[in-house]
Amino acid sequence: MTFLSKGFGLFAAIEWGLGDVKFLSPQSFSGKKNGRTMTFTVHAENYDKDFTVSVPKFDTDFLLLFIPNKEGDNCVVLTRPDTWEKVGQRVDMTWIAKKLKRKWNANLSAPDILLDS
Repeated sequence: MTFLSKGFGLFAAIEWGLGDVKFLSPQSFSGKKNGRTMTFTVHAENYDKDFTVSVPKFDTDFLLLFIPNKEGDNCVVLTRPDTWEKVGQRVDMTWIAKKLKRKWNANLSAPDILLDS
């Protein structure tokens, strides 16, 4: 079984220059940059008919949200302070666009990837 934290943690190391990447759980990883350790929760969920996704409960610095059925940039990074009032709720793409810190496109084809849906 493939866990999303591994793939996205390695991506962060290569693309963002994070060092000392550690996989904390199947859904989380940490990495260091400029002397700061940052933690990430990875959440994957298809958006629904209203183009909304849920904001999961997380206790890391950042939420890395992967929306597999979205065209174009389907991964975003959100901060805990920006999302705290929406934890456990559904948000739409407009709300995400106003809060995101990074965005990119990911295409994963492994049949055994765990989705939190």
